[in-house]
Amino acid sequence: MAVIIEVLGWGGRRRQYYQVDADQVSIGRGYDNDIVLPDPHISANHLRLDASEDGWTITDLDSMNGLQVLKNPGPDASVLASGSEIKVGRTRLRIVANTHPLEATKLLHRLERDSSRLNRVSVWLPLLLTVIVVQIVALYAGTVAEWEWKNAIPVILSAQLAIFVGALLWGLVGRLVKQEAHLLGQYSLILLASLVFTGCEWLLSTLSYNFNSVLFGETAQQLVAMSILLLLLSANLALATNLSSRSRWSGCAAFVGLLVIVGTVGQMKRWGEFSQFPQYSSTIATPTLLVVNGQTSEEFLADITPLFDRADKAVLKKE
Repeated sequence: MAVIIEVLGWGGRRRQYYQVDADQVSIGRGYDNDIVLPDPHISANHLRLDASEDGWTITDLDSMNGLQVLKNPGPDASVLASGSEIKVGRTRLRIVANTHPLEATKLLHRLERDSSRLNRVSVWLPLLLTVIVVQIVALYAGTVAEWEWKNAIPVILSAQLAIFVGALLWGLVGRLVKQEAHLLGQYSLILLASLVFTGCEWLLSTLSYNFNSVLFGETAQQLVAMSILLLLLSANLALATNLSSRSRWSGCAAFVGLLVIVGTVGQMKRWGEFSQFPQYSSTIATPTLLVVNGQTSEEFLADITPLFDRADKAVLKKE
């Protein structure tokens, strides 16, 4: 009767396995065993498994540290059924038959199937160069003083370092959880997300400049940022972990929701307070971005006249 001994690691993941086609299997640290385990807390001849009709009986061969039965799905406690788990020394073992049912095959996430493309130099290098160019243009456009490279370079380098560290951390998670790191794939995703956010931010600021509406202001930018963060987290989790789609999206939504709640609570503390420095858009964009017709000074003064009238009425009511 063939028996498969799986050595389990963190989270119950199988690190390695041994298959023995025999009715009697010896396990220990000695080289004369059928299965040799290097754990120094395991005796030279630690235990023996004997096949029976319902599974295997286990015998402790007078080992120093003994053994523990952690799990036994069978009805008889004296017989280990397929899927049983034991602990010898500091090593966890799972005992299964070669006829043990398997879990259904899981479909790879699309990003995992296309991860080799994300790792290509032809993908991440153009993204990196585009991000740097966009950063330079944004810094130049937002600088009112004389342009100096010595002021721009530290900002660009620090932003790129932050992106690379983020990709490095996701790669480390992948190495720990899945034993594989998609470092360049994670790097490409973060670069792409930063480009999308910059493009959306520019579009919203252009719309706000044209229509002078709070609809495209700070709140809209925060919603866009949270949406991009949600997608980025889900994509990185798909590459770095084995979480199901539901668990992945639920976790990401909970994290982003927590950020929104914390941010909202922080803003609520300032609601109703008078500010000598009210928030307003101080950006003066190039006239080429203005696609709507502006107002003359006479039209502007005519539009704000009712505002002064309401202020005068409010003062009279208080008196």
